[in-house]
Amino acid sequence: MIMLEAASKYWAELQPYRSERHRCKNYTYGRQWKDIVTVEGRRMTEEEYIREQGSAPLKNNLIRRIVRNVIGVFRNNYSLPAFDDVALPGQEPLREAYGLTVSGNEMAELYSRVLEEYLIGGLAVVRKRFEADAEGGRVMTEVVRPESFFFNTDSVDPRGWDIHTIGEFHMVDATALRSLGTSRFGAAVAERSAYAGFCGVRVTELWRREGERWRYYFLADDGSILQQGDSPFPSGGHPYVMKAYPFLDGEIHSFVADCIDQQRYINRLITLNDWIIRASAKGVLLFPEGAIPDDLDLEDIAAQWSRFNGVIRYRAKAGQPLPQQVSTNSTNVGISELLGVQLKMMEDVSGINSALQGQLARGNISGTLYEQQTRHAITGLADILEGFRVFMRNSALKDLDLLQLRLSDLRE
Repeated sequence: MIMLEAASKYWAELQPYRSERHRCKNYTYGRQWKDIVTVEGRRMTEEEYIREQGSAPLKNNLIRRIVRNVIGVFRNNYSLPAFDDVALPGQEPLREAYGLTVSGNEMAELYSRVLEEYLIGGLAVVRKRFEADAEGGRVMTEVVRPESFFFNTDSVDPRGWDIHTIGEFHMVDATALRSLGTSRFGAAVAERSAYAGFCGVRVTELWRREGERWRYYFLADDGSILQQGDSPFPSGGHPYVMKAYPFLDGEIHSFVADCIDQQRYINRLITLNDWIIRASAKGVLLFPEGAIPDDLDLEDIAAQWSRFNGVIRYRAKAGQPLPQQVSTNSTNVGISELLGVQLKMMEDVSGINSALQGQLARGNISGTLYEQQTRHAITGLADILEGFRVFMRNSALKDLDLLQLRLSDLRE
């Protein structure tokens, strides 16, 4: 029960991270008026409040474009870890198996999606397992959902070297029980009668460092141990690869979080501009009451006014003003200038300038300067992308660690 309580405690302490991630995900995918506000004691979303005021909650989703551009820089400038860059002495027989692992897991696509999670939430996590087959086995890489993941929250090392407890919660059925662990410690799970009563419920997978090696535990909701054992990894480690950003004092802050304030201000400006335009008079007809003919009413006049080639009869009187249309321009309060400033600030904050977005250079900018602007923009992203490159390298090392099981089988 102590281990289950520890897992629940660490998971609960990561709630601020999950809440911030949920907010960043909303902003990335266009749900940008979902923040909760309190108005006269009532809690509602900003979208609901704006609609109650008779306005439309408009948005111009720049964050999504920025995230796509960063992923594009990654795809164009970063390659997957090569075997020669991560292999240790004596691992040459694993070259082909490593290549099959990379292609079989579609790692280029998988890493792009994990990078998207890394940019939005600030935490990238995958899980490795060894799957036996007729050809000797392969390593499978699975993306871990942040909602179910936990680790000891007193960790402050950005390399993760001080992590001593790590794991996730599974909702399992009879089929999924077979894949909770690697083939060396998970194949017999479904065969155990003790699991018969736990199908379709939560099972906690917890890895704990004990001495120099790790041990794994599968726990039921009452704290009982369903299965346990020593790590099957040749290195004695756990199956997770994680990278948190920036992890200063153990805190996780995402790339997208830095862009939200500018995005909010841009949305407010375009919503305000729309309100001003709609509030200004546009083609209003002023029709003196004394000029309305006896056989017509205002509805008839309005119908003729809106018709193409419509004709409106009116009763002319001396000293009475003629019917006239009123149309005024919206008041210039500097919204266009403020919007331009915020768009420029968004580029400065995100590091994604027009050159990196692939926009055509102005005629007065030389090709050399344009290329220099692109390089400078990539430099601004170097910190977060290099951190993700370390994540990919650690993932490749974990692949080779598990492939050692295949090499051991070949030697046997």
